[in-house]
Amino acid sequence: MVDKTRFIRALRPFSFVVAVSSCLLGVVLAYVDGAQNIYLGALLVVTGLILQSAVNLINDYSDRENREYSTEQRERIIRNMKIGRALFLMVVVLGLYMVSIRGLPLLALGLVGILGAWGYTCGTINYKQRGLGVVLVFFLMGVMMIGGCYYTMSGNYQWSIFWLSIPFSLFTSLLLLANELRDFEEDSKNGIATLTVRIGFNHSIKLYGVMLSLIYISSLLLYWQGMLSTVLLLLIPLIATPAPLRLLHRGPDSRKVLPQLTGRLYFVYSAAFLVTLMIEPSLPI
Repeated sequence: MVDKTRFIRALRPFSFVVAVSSCLLGVVLAYVDGAQNIYLGALLVVTGLILQSAVNLINDYSDRENREYSTEQRERIIRNMKIGRALFLMVVVLGLYMVSIRGLPLLALGLVGILGAWGYTCGTINYKQRGLGVVLVFFLMGVMMIGGCYYTMSGNYQWSIFWLSIPFSLFTSLLLLANELRDFEEDSKNGIATLTVRIGFNHSIKLYGVMLSLIYISSLLLYWQGMLSTVLLLLIPLIATPAPLRLLHRGPDSRKVLPQLTGRLYFVYSAAFLVTLMIEPSLPI
């Protein structure tokens, strides 16, 4: 069995696509709208990566009493938690620098983001245990992160940014759902009440298919509304779509790579989406 408490495993590198894609979308949208501070854009992406790493490293801490860990594994979990806390502090410092550029509205957004990231598995909130993870990451690591990056870059916000963030936000939730599907048997055994455990495995499989369909449907709607210049490049991710779908009805061993394959699909989709945005010199916003 793979030891998820080891540092690299605890970092969950496959999930980095969430932070990179969300931040890049906000940065690219601002860039094509005239805000072209490349250094600030790079800092936003780095900050997003640090935040994602912090969330991942603290993820196992609240579950340590529900799972069977050796003494060495528990020590690694505590070490990872301490590193995660330090990374959260780094995000706060970087966030305050950005607040000095954009003002108090960004401070309010940042506070919600930090509390949401911390509350995924920690404290009395622990919305992972409440079955709310798949829902809340749609907003926290999707809509809010994308909108926050756009606002930091440009100093304003348009509703079209919200609509353009929908496919990426759905992919963020889809990746977390893939993670829950992978861990379904173990979470059920240990009483970890994720959304997948609460609604059942079969319903979660259906939800996976519905969310994936909504990603492509929302992309077509964005094209229909003139927010995307073409959908031709978005046909490329279809090549990577069957791989994760084939694993949904297979056993636990086969499903171990479901999050990685979902993350790969997100990467291909986000790359095609971002290139599509860059084709047009400006956006209808």
